[in-house]
Amino acid sequence: METVQKQVERIERLELALTIFNSKRALSTVDKNLSLKTLGNCTLLMDTTSPHSIYYNRIKGFGWAEADKIDEILGDYYAKGITPCFDLTPTQIDIEVSKALTTKGYQCAEQLVFLGIEPTKGYCQAGKIEIVQVTEENVLEFLDLISKSQGGNGFEQEIVKRKSHYFIEPYFQNFIAYIGREAVGMGSLFIEGDEGYIANDFTFPNNRGKGVQKAILQHRLQVAHQLGLKRVYTDVEFGTISHDNMVKLGFQTVYINSFWIKQ
Repeated sequence: METVQKQVERIERLELALTIFNSKRALSTVDKNLSLKTLGNCTLLMDTTSPHSIYYNRIKGFGWAEADKIDEILGDYYAKGITPCFDLTPTQIDIEVSKALTTKGYQCAEQLVFLGIEPTKGYCQAGKIEIVQVTEENVLEFLDLISKSQGGNGFEQEIVKRKSHYFIEPYFQNFIAYIGREAVGMGSLFIEGDEGYIANDFTFPNNRGKGVQKAILQHRLQVAHQLGLKRVYTDVEFGTISHDNMVKLGFQTVYINSFWIKQ
């Protein structure tokens, strides 16, 4: 049986791969410019086009061995006008790390729960909710739904033309949930090797409480099983409805990370 620490390492690698991919398929007006740098055990993620983004400006792997390098690490970011976020797993936090971070004005501001499951067959499909995979035929509809979920009225055609292919790649499968002819929700499955990562869950407000996300979750787990994936992971905010939904479907907590942010 794989140890918890090994699972943490696998999730960290998978989540990093997803972050890199997300930077490429982002539908922003200005393309992301994500760069990675290794310093000791740390991986420094930096995007000068999104200097205020916690997601794209993270320091992963920071621990006691790098505590004396904190000035060098922060200097790389500050020189580019970026205030980064320290993304820490539980084993990376101790007294020395906490002192180093608090001395520089960083505090633990957020936490995420990372969960995993072995996909199996037999997930039930909700009768009135139909799940449709995004393909070349309906990708424009899907992108329009993403825009609406963000309060927009569609993306610029030039962006759609350049980025739409990312949403139908075999390793990034997307799904739309319908009740009748109405699109009511969306979700993604990112695939890396024999593992998957569930992300981008969204249900439109007027259709919440109808089992939409449960249906999309079950469908993606069924797809993961059919594809032969050995493990599927995801992350949620602790104690949310999404957290409850994952637990009900059999996801088990692997670890809780923490985001240290300068206030």
